[in-house]
Amino acid sequence: MNTDFCTSRTHRLLYSGYPLEITTFDDITEDVSTPAWYLHEEIEFQYILNGQVSITCGERCFTASRGDIVFINQLAKHASVPAGSETAAVCSIIVHPSFILGDNQPELEAKYLHPILANNAYACLHIDHSAVLYPQFHSLLSQLITLNATQSTGYELLSKSCILQLWKLIYDMLSDSSATEYNISSHSTNLDDQRVRQAILYIRKHFMEPVTLDDIADSILVSKSECCRCFKRAIGMSPFEYLMKYRIEESTRRMRINPHESVSEIAGCVGFNNTSYYNKIFKKFMGCTPTEYRKSLK
Repeated sequence: MNTDFCTSRTHRLLYSGYPLEITTFDDITEDVSTPAWYLHEEIEFQYILNGQVSITCGERCFTASRGDIVFINQLAKHASVPAGSETAAVCSIIVHPSFILGDNQPELEAKYLHPILANNAYACLHIDHSAVLYPQFHSLLSQLITLNATQSTGYELLSKSCILQLWKLIYDMLSDSSATEYNISSHSTNLDDQRVRQAILYIRKHFMEPVTLDDIADSILVSKSECCRCFKRAIGMSPFEYLMKYRIEESTRRMRINPHESVSEIAGCVGFNNTSYYNKIFKKFMGCTPTEYRKSLK
């Protein structure tokens, strides 16, 4: 799995202050016998520009054709390879969830963000030409791509508006009883994915507290060893590693929100009771010290 690539990209996006990246892959020629698997903190929209692409996400496999739109949720393990002999081209729009609502919006996150990010049925959505909302999805993605290609004054603000409208479309689908119109997989993701998503919700709710492996395992009603195995199989890291990673990401968010808060105060607010240990873990995940990171924000 391309964990290092995804982690590096997440760091780069968060450093940039504009956590959105659009990349066009004009000629997908990957060996279909050994597809590259990805799992990332960002959400992703794939717009098929040419040819056909075979997409595997969890237990679901489908073919997306020219003009189709694919939504890939945060932490959804997936792979894309060409389908057939025709050259395939894809435009990939990567967006960190922090860009959707911004920082420090717990009520709105609980209402609009987490119900989708944690929804197993929404690991991957295939939105083709027959979908009722396809014209709206297509229009917004086209605007988003054009805005970031031209980068005229205020394009970041207008891009955020597009992302919010796209998220609203997905949110509307969440409560739609006729969700099969949008090709949502009728198969649930495997048990590991279900357990890990639930555990991640627990971690995100309690990360400021002294969370233990027992607490995480109890939140999904499994033993500690089984909890670790689930995490390793699903996202390639241990529950403790994910907890540390999330705490560090939350600390970078606090730095952006509260530029005058001391490093020791931030460390305590995200669950570290030892500043030197926080510095060590921060450098492990971010490649620099908290002080260096803060200077880069200025």
